[in-house]
Amino acid sequence: MKRIQEKVKDLVQVRSFAPLPDLYSDSEATLENYRFTDGTSTLMANWLDAVSRVSFENGIALALAGYRGVGKSHFLAAFGAIVSKPELRSKLADGHVSASAQTLMRRHYPVVRVWRGSKATLLEEVIDGVKAAFGPETAIEGDSIGSVLRSGASKWADIPLVVIVDTAMDRATRVARDDGPALGELAEVAKSSNVVVCAALDDDIAGADGTNSAISRTFQIDFLDQEHLYKVVDLHIFPKNHNVTPVISEIYDFFKSVVPNFRWSAQRFSSLYPLHPGILEIAPYVRLFVHDFALLSFAAEAGERILGRPANSLIALDEVFDKAENNLRKIDDLKEAFVAYDKLNSEVVSKVPVMQRLQAKLVLKALLLLSLDGRGATAEDICASMLIFDEAEPEKAASTVRGIIEMFSTALPDDISIQTVSGGDTYYSFRVSSKDDLNSALQEGASKLDSSVVRSAIRRLMQERFGDFTLPIDPVADERSTMECVTLWRGGYRRGRVTWRDGEESGGFEAQSEGMPDALDWEVVVNFLTAMSAPEPDDGTSRVVWKPDDLRVEEIDTILRHHVLQNDISISEQFGENVRASLHAHRIACEKILDRIMLENGKLVIDGFDYNFTEEARGSTSLTDLFSIMLEPLFETRYPEHPYFAEPLGMSEVSRLVSDLYSGSRQNLAEIQQLARTYGVPLGLVREEGSVFVPVTGDALDSIPAAALVLNLVDTVEDDVPLRQVYGELKKAPRGLVREAQHLILASLVADRRIEFVTSGGDRINSRSLDLRIIWDEIAGIAKTKEHAVSSKGLLRWAKLITGDDSFTSISDKAEKERLRQTFGKWLEDWDRSNAVARFESVSDTHINTRMWTHAARVKSTFGALSAEMRNAVDGSSTVEDVLYRAIAIFADLDEEIERSSESLKILTSFLDACEQRNMIATYVSAAELTAVDSIEMTREALLAASDQAILNPAEGRNREVGYLWERFQKEFSEYFSTQHNLIMRSHDLQEKYDDIRRTDIWFEFESLSNVPMLRGRAWQKARTLKRQLEQLNCTFDVSKALTISPTCICSFRLSEMENWQELPAELWASVSSGLTEVRAKMNERKDLIVEGLQRFAKSEADPEAGAAANELLKIFASGTGIPKLSRLQLDVLGHVLGSISSKGMVSTNDLAEIDEAGDGDVDPNYLVASKDVFNEDIVLIEM
Repeated sequence: MKRIQEKVKDLVQVRSFAPLPDLYSDSEATLENYRFTDGTSTLMANWLDAVSRVSFENGIALALAGYRGVGKSHFLAAFGAIVSKPELRSKLADGHVSASAQTLMRRHYPVVRVWRGSKATLLEEVIDGVKAAFGPETAIEGDSIGSVLRSGASKWADIPLVVIVDTAMDRATRVARDDGPALGELAEVAKSSNVVVCAALDDDIAGADGTNSAISRTFQIDFLDQEHLYKVVDLHIFPKNHNVTPVISEIYDFFKSVVPNFRWSAQRFSSLYPLHPGILEIAPYVRLFVHDFALLSFAAEAGERILGRPANSLIALDEVFDKAENNLRKIDDLKEAFVAYDKLNSEVVSKVPVMQRLQAKLVLKALLLLSLDGRGATAEDICASMLIFDEAEPEKAASTVRGIIEMFSTALPDDISIQTVSGGDTYYSFRVSSKDDLNSALQEGASKLDSSVVRSAIRRLMQERFGDFTLPIDPVADERSTMECVTLWRGGYRRGRVTWRDGEESGGFEAQSEGMPDALDWEVVVNFLTAMSAPEPDDGTSRVVWKPDDLRVEEIDTILRHHVLQNDISISEQFGENVRASLHAHRIACEKILDRIMLENGKLVIDGFDYNFTEEARGSTSLTDLFSIMLEPLFETRYPEHPYFAEPLGMSEVSRLVSDLYSGSRQNLAEIQQLARTYGVPLGLVREEGSVFVPVTGDALDSIPAAALVLNLVDTVEDDVPLRQVYGELKKAPRGLVREAQHLILASLVADRRIEFVTSGGDRINSRSLDLRIIWDEIAGIAKTKEHAVSSKGLLRWAKLITGDDSFTSISDKAEKERLRQTFGKWLEDWDRSNAVARFESVSDTHINTRMWTHAARVKSTFGALSAEMRNAVDGSSTVEDVLYRAIAIFADLDEEIERSSESLKILTSFLDACEQRNMIATYVSAAELTAVDSIEMTREALLAASDQAILNPAEGRNREVGYLWERFQKEFSEYFSTQHNLIMRSHDLQEKYDDIRRTDIWFEFESLSNVPMLRGRAWQKARTLKRQLEQLNCTFDVSKALTISPTCICSFRLSEMENWQELPAELWASVSSGLTEVRAKMNERKDLIVEGLQRFAKSEADPEAGAAANELLKIFASGTGIPKLSRLQLDVLGHVLGSISSKGMVSTNDLAEIDEAGDGDVDPNYLVASKDVFNEDIVLIEM
């Protein structure tokens, strides 16, 4: 293998996972710590939905089975937290579970927790659970599980009681009793009460058969398989970094090529990386002995340690051994094995050459771990588990391991078991005396069983392996040997059946194929008997033979021993705890046997060619998925012309398309258009018109081979064509249309009035009835449509009704037909111009009532549907006769129907006009200010009332009334607003007053000194605002033109502020006067600084007049009598001096607050420069 540069940390992240010591002490932590996958999300949602449906005398019993350590207890604890704590439901991150949780009552469901193994009997444990939930003082009536449970449920009459049954968390050993009958009684009581029972099927009751058969009869059992753990590890413990798949695939390919028996799939390896896939297989056995061994926390801890290693490093079984060794040594049943282990480690491994010592140590650890299942492992299994390999000679590694184990066996022959099975494989294990006794008892019991047990066991294993396997387990009690199944291919569901041949009573192929239902078009014969070819049926059904591999002698023995463990009570009584581990090991061994004979070594015979099951197929959990993968070559060969559907086509999609696509009224809905794109386009049943898919008609429909075949069938007979015959023709090669696609083809022909459906009662279903739900089981056949029997006179009558033109004289005359087509074109122009349907869909729901919905629906289903047919006629894809036939179908050949539709269109058009007018009026009127004119306000009120009435009771007359009132209001308001606007905004008086102020010396002095920011104050701020307003006087905008669009002018004039405008000049003069006083006061406050500046200016100024002005200012400040009126030159000098002071940053925080009192930030940044000069304690330094 080429050197991999990456480290493990470059490929994955490791997320911590701390197991909760007590799943029930903190419900929030339990729920937060649970990691949902797709499977557990669906399962939890289903359980919550079941709880929401529970009512009085309608309870339910749910059970969860699965391998040890797969997470059953955590699932039940999370379930209990959701039902008992409604405040936690909003914190659920999984959307599916959250949605189901919302269906529960917003109440605290009472939860009783029953801990199996905490008392001598289940009854005592139920009593303890009820008292723990409702208080020790709770009165218990009766001495049966039923009476105890009813005592608890009676306290919560209106809320279901939830009972959770799980094995006590603090038990070191399994529950040594048979609780199947007692749990069955608990379930029966729940079903007749307002109770939900949820049980975890631990290994002592997980079989749900034999002595525990009451469980399978009374509980709804779900299986939490290890696939859940694979996904949790992949998503939540070792999430992969971006774009690392090629590297992980390269690592997998390397191990696959050099490690003997590295049998795990690439998908499984990738999802678990860097965890060795074998760990998930050995973990349940470790968990059998070490109750607190938690796979997820172990993986997270080991992952942290491996991050710095090369990317081709894995967490292998030796780390599991190191983690669990101390606890395994405490198990009495394993003490002999550990004595032998220690002896081999000290006396044999230590003497192995240094180069092989590490391998010997790994082999010893693997041998002990892999012995926990009671069977042991081959040398190849040990190599694969411990990643022992020789890259140069891969086959040498297994030989090396065998040599090491032979050394162990030579040293301790009584402690190492070596067993060679009929297939040639040799299994090695540590010998455990108690297990040897159990194995002897099992062997004795198995020898007494009939071979039919193996047949039943294979069927049971198939039922557990594939959720949709429905054949009876006992072939003697129930001889049914066929079951229906579906496959998904190219988006279509192909129906077929599975025929099971495992005994002579099964009969031959011909006998089993009798009565093949018409809906089925493939058959898989599972043939356990002698090899034989399957003759191809005459009805075109595709037949495939599934040939399982022969069972080996030791495999038959394993299956029989498993049966004994499940059903022989004496074995459980004699060997106690050992039975639990052996039962678990045998169950896993049986599952592996099934996988080997059916999938790994089994094959499908298709058209004489053998096909091995692909890796993807072997990972399937349903026969549907399995056959969807494996039968693809068969279908590709048989039906190359079958269309591709992007999504699965089911009957619900067929119903939506048939009822909505062809009705016209709901054709444009987004979901219907998506269905048309997904299914109609591949079948050729729709075409794109603009941005909308519409059904094809006429010649375009005839060009579809499947449609032409159906039309040919009805054309060749006078009577009805049985639907069975139609199905048979359409499913033939090379098209092989699935039943749902056939229904769409037939519906399209009915919609186009080419055929009609004939029910089993003899009734006809034509295009007018397609908007109703079609019950396909009631359709017996198809026939030619009777609509073509309409006379020419009838068609002519409808031509006149549709167009409103009585001048048409014939529909058979070519010129008249062309004129009619042109009239249809003009009708469409008017229809498109009105755009009634689209406009209605954009109307706010606040304006729509039931009456208007009814009118709109009628228009859409009649004229809307007719317009589509007219377009086809106008563009030449259909005929004018098609339009007339369509009109007859739409309006049921009744004049009053088209009159009703026309009236609805008239009302709808008035309504839409009223809505648009109402929106425009409401926008304008709401923005128009109130006036003091009674006539204008009365018109305003009348206008709003009339526009509301026009929507409630639409009519052209009401719309005209609204239009008159609107023109009147706009005219009166515009005239009033323009007059008032011109009085103010074009007032010569206001303008003159403003100009007079600006010509005064006071204004000049105020404005000059206010240029210095440090002299600005509150009065300056107000004066600036007033000035801005007054500068808007003499507005030259055409206000009359603006008022046609908006009830305002672009200037700031408002009717409500007219009086304020009149006072603006006086306010400005007051602000200027007070502002000048403020300026002089500020100069007096700063006269020392100003005097200093003036002195510097007088000395340095070359202009004698400016220097003289500076000296005059110095005298004014020195006199202390106040600042008199200043000359323009004095103001210039003073401004220059103050500006130089401000530019040095001598501005206090008080100055800044006054300068920007308005809070608009309008301060010249040139004056806000950082400076080290200090004016006073309030100085502020601002860095610009």
